[in-house]
Amino acid sequence: MTEPDPVAALADQVEQLRAQLARYTGETGQLRARFDEGAGREAVIRLEIKHLAEKVGEAAARRQAEDPQAPYWLGLSEGEHAARLTELRGWVEQVGNGQYPGYFARIQDCWPAHREAVIELSTLMSEWIRIYGDPDSRPLADALVFHDRWLPGIIGRLAAVIKCGARCQLTMSLPWERSPPASY
Repeated sequence: MTEPDPVAALADQVEQLRAQLARYTGETGQLRARFDEGAGREAVIRLEIKHLAEKVGEAAARRQAEDPQAPYWLGLSEGEHAARLTELRGWVEQVGNGQYPGYFARIQDCWPAHREAVIELSTLMSEWIRIYGDPDSRPLADALVFHDRWLPGIIGRLAAVIKCGARCQLTMSLPWERSPPASY
């Protein structure tokens, strides 16, 4: 019996190790390629997300700039108040009485002397302008809500609250002509 040749056994082990190394190197290369491909996709996705976030931010800023602000009557100077009231009276005459005469007939002519009427009608005007002000964008869903909810709701509330007739036109000073309270 001859003993195995240690050099041959060692050469055989080296050959097996080379084969394993070649196999692992190939697998590592494949994994690296898949990783690089995934990292590339991830970078593209991150870039797309960044661009979408910018677009959303721009759209939100545009929407905020386009939407009229809610009317705010507190703290106006006499001139500012008079100008806004003139604008509101014009809208009530042209749009309110012109397009919705049945609704606006329910409101007393003394509505400018009633703070709640001024606030509610200016809010109604702002919503009407938001919906109908841009001839290229008149959202039907918003118009339907306006006609179903806002217009009849505000007119109904004002008709119920303003029941004074000529008395307030002749004897009461307008709220903005009175001294304002010390603080709010």
